[in-house]
Amino acid sequence: MKPAADLLPRFLRRMAGRPGEKPVVVGVSGGVDSVVLLDLLQRAGFRRLVVAHFHHGLRGKDADRDADFVRGLAAAAGAAFQPGRGSTRTRAARNGESVEEAARHLRRGFFARAAARHGAAAVYLAHQANDAAETMLFHLARGSGRRGLGSLRDEAPLEKSTARIIRPLLGFTREEITAYARGRKLAWREDKSNASREFTRNRLRRDVLPALARAVGHDPVPAMARAAEILAAEEEWLDEMVAGAARGKQLDVLVLRGKPVAHQRRLLRAWLGARAGDGVDFEMIEAARAMALHHDKPAKINLPRGQHLRRRAGKLFVERAKRPRQ
Repeated sequence: MKPAADLLPRFLRRMAGRPGEKPVVVGVSGGVDSVVLLDLLQRAGFRRLVVAHFHHGLRGKDADRDADFVRGLAAAAGAAFQPGRGSTRTRAARNGESVEEAARHLRRGFFARAAARHGAAAVYLAHQANDAAETMLFHLARGSGRRGLGSLRDEAPLEKSTARIIRPLLGFTREEITAYARGRKLAWREDKSNASREFTRNRLRRDVLPALARAVGHDPVPAMARAAEILAAEEEWLDEMVAGAARGKQLDVLVLRGKPVAHQRRLLRAWLGARAGDGVDFEMIEAARAMALHHDKPAKINLPRGQHLRRRAGKLFVERAKRPRQ
């Protein structure tokens, strides 16, 4: 483990080029990771901080106390405080989402609104190396490719916002962050739900990663976080390779057939994703590939948002379903 005193110099290197004079939103739950992020941003010279705290409506009085604690942190830092609240279980039941998925969507929407309200171009979040490792395992178990395995990136777009998400703690492990907090005598709150086995991430954290460490004989988190960082950078590069073709209204079947399978899948994902949104999955991409490669396959596939993928005259194109006449 690196000494706690190393965190600030390493943090400053990761923050090189980030403007500290403009307003930024920092997500603070009250846990040790976000408390350390707030402290490091202050020490790095960020003077226009907006401390954003989202109450998920899951933990009753405990969550109320978290909100009060974070309000006090913001006051002590001389920062603006932006609270938010949502009903996570209600959204999960309404949309058929897991509690974790619903919480993420509500939280992201809140951060987008906070950034817009305060004129912030960046939202700083406290994900660290252990989070990257847990995310990698979670997506690996779901059969994800590079996009999922490296989905926790240093910088990423924020949905429905012009602001960007920045994660400057991805290079630090949970142990290093906790050691830093203790060395700085920082106070934080422990989220009791972290001990619950209801959530997949908690089971990965408490069961899978320790078992993996015992199996390989060392802590795998730093190496997994590094792998996730490499995959994320390669994913951005590969996406750029198909970005131009993905903007076209149609795809030429003969051109698509001449590409390697990985290129076909990436191009179809980007092209369909721009038209059908988040509903594009691996099965849909494979169905589209089959349509392009084999004339004996159906020339029409249903897509999300009431659309169809069609093949005609050697071209793939998307059309909106016709409404029945009244």
